[in-house]
Amino acid sequence: MKTAHRYSIWILPLWLLVSSAGLAADLAPETRWADPSSVELDVEFPGEGYHANWELFRCDCGDLLVRAELNMPGDTEKGEILLIGGKAVLTRGFIHHKEEAAASLDAAALMMQLALRLLERSAPAGPTQIDGSADVDVLDEINHIYLDTGSAEGGFQAPWSVGGKITEAGDTRRKFDLNFAFSIRVGNEIREASMRLKGVAEFADTEFPVSAANDLAEWDLNWRNPGDAMPVEAQTLGQLRAQIKAGAP
Repeated sequence: MKTAHRYSIWILPLWLLVSSAGLAADLAPETRWADPSSVELDVEFPGEGYHANWELFRCDCGDLLVRAELNMPGDTEKGEILLIGGKAVLTRGFIHHKEEAAASLDAAALMMQLALRLLERSAPAGPTQIDGSADVDVLDEINHIYLDTGSAEGGFQAPWSVGGKITEAGDTRRKFDLNFAFSIRVGNEIREASMRLKGVAEFADTEFPVSAANDLAEWDLNWRNPGDAMPVEAQTLGQLRAQIKAGAP
């Protein structure tokens, strides 16, 4: 098991990172877009060749698992990122950017927030509003979009727009294909840009893909913030979770 320090997010264009529930077979009417148990998210970023595919899984215990495939010109990276107790960031599978993989958790979290925020604006009544399919056509000239993971921030100034389609993909799944258009400042110049976000949000209770008995030696250990670091005696993910909860070695 290796311990590394936190580094800046490496997969997203820098402008993005500058500040500017368990259910039964059918969705409950009060289900919100912010409530998925898992999200498959594919993002095509502005610029030639910038693309990411993430699978995000939420655990009832509070942990977050991200399976990532990240592409930029001349480089492709795959791996898994696991946030334990909001403090420990475990990674495995990354090769080319191994030392920076833990920090890329924020990239996935920011993009998931953006996708769910756009879905909320597109269908304010929530996932149950989608019966069959619904076209999306939203223009907002007033309200900015603010994103915050707790350790990274992002934002998009108004005006912005989103178009596309949201489709019912089963009782508890909603498929979306959205084109998000916005403006960015490059020096003194304002440029138009867009990104495509598509995927599937699952709102049913699903089993977390990583067992608490998983061997900690299979992962590289990082800490989300330097002040969270502690000596680790745990041998499994479940033991690490318990140690972090207790707040002591």
